[in-house]
Amino acid sequence: MKTQYVHSIPGRVLPVLILLFFCACSKNEHHEDPRTGRLSLTMGISVETFDVYNNLKAAEPGEFAVSIFDVSGTEVVSFVHAANMPELIDLPEGTYYAVAHSNNNLPAAFDNPYYHGESELFSIVAGETTTASVTCMLSNSMVTVVYAQTVIDDFDSYETVVGNAGGSLTFGMSETRAGYFDQGPLDIEATLTYTDGSGTPQTLTLTGTIANPLPGRHYEIHIEASMNDGFGTILLNVDESYETELVTLSPPIAYGDLLITEIMFNPAALDDAQGEWFELFNNSAYTQNLNGLVIRRGSNNALHVISSDLLLAAGEYAVMGRAAAAVDTVDYVYRSTISLGNSGENLIINTYGTDGTDGDVICSVNYGAAGFPTSVNGKSIQLDPGIKNADEALLGTNWCESTLVYSTGDLGTPGISNTICQ
Repeated sequence: MKTQYVHSIPGRVLPVLILLFFCACSKNEHHEDPRTGRLSLTMGISVETFDVYNNLKAAEPGEFAVSIFDVSGTEVVSFVHAANMPELIDLPEGTYYAVAHSNNNLPAAFDNPYYHGESELFSIVAGETTTASVTCMLSNSMVTVVYAQTVIDDFDSYETVVGNAGGSLTFGMSETRAGYFDQGPLDIEATLTYTDGSGTPQTLTLTGTIANPLPGRHYEIHIEASMNDGFGTILLNVDESYETELVTLSPPIAYGDLLITEIMFNPAALDDAQGEWFELFNNSAYTQNLNGLVIRRGSNNALHVISSDLLLAAGEYAVMGRAAAAVDTVDYVYRSTISLGNSGENLIINTYGTDGTDGDVICSVNYGAAGFPTSVNGKSIQLDPGIKNADEALLGTNWCESTLVYSTGDLGTPGISNTICQ
């Protein structure tokens, strides 16, 4: 019996994005060959995963292989692991392109998304800076198998084998993982066993084919059969609407990449434990993952390590609340033992270092210093929106009281641009 139905769901697939920053050094630097540019690749890692049915697994961008080719297609340099790329690479002036891929290209395997991509052509010119990017898309097909309740209820055992010319995977009764397959037709064979009225074991076999599976798509195979009806079918849903992983390689977070732009240390509508919050602004050109950064109170080194992915796009704000009730849109709740003193405090964001207190400072504000608003009740203090320099953000003269009402009835602009200080 061979029955197949195909239904296509329109949607979008987000790529894995690998940004490689190519920087040719100044012509004033000495090179043995004046036609040679020096290539600098600066990288950091942040990962954003939209996991559908828990089937997509996080890519590890440091494990991607990267190769650089000249315009004729000749490989000039390659790295088995992107994490091992040196800071400086000498390349002759010329035109190049880059290819990147994950190191897991298998014909068939569970939990094995494979990514591949190629950049546009770019030029290396001595004394100039070149930026290139490689967009790596999911390059194999994802398959899951779902058994109808009638199959679960009516049959003693069941399994589905999905395979191509290179290999096959068996989706058993309790298999929930996704299988990933390279390109080529996929054959489907479901075997269901039951015991008839005379006690004799019987087998029902269902077959189907995915003639042209496409990369970056999720094929969900539904196995349906009923002993009452005496027949079985294979229903095939093609899901293109899920979002894959976004993996961005960008420079490591540094001093001034984040700014503390607003602080509510003395709320009136809520008590301090519920109503305190502060706002962070991504002052860099890249999406930053705040996971692993430390929120620290300088006076006593009380700290909280951000323990989950918190991706903040360039130019966007994140509201960090002592409790979820602080505002109507808290992006992250930090530990309530970090209180913001009403008479002043040095609020610090730093990398972890060895113990959370000795990492590199990303930004800080000592709002008890001279020039900061004092005796503020029910109002946040805010950095003038024209200030984008970390050192200038330390000056109390660049801060003022908020004047707009937010969700609790107190004054502030959590999560949006501040009003101009007069």
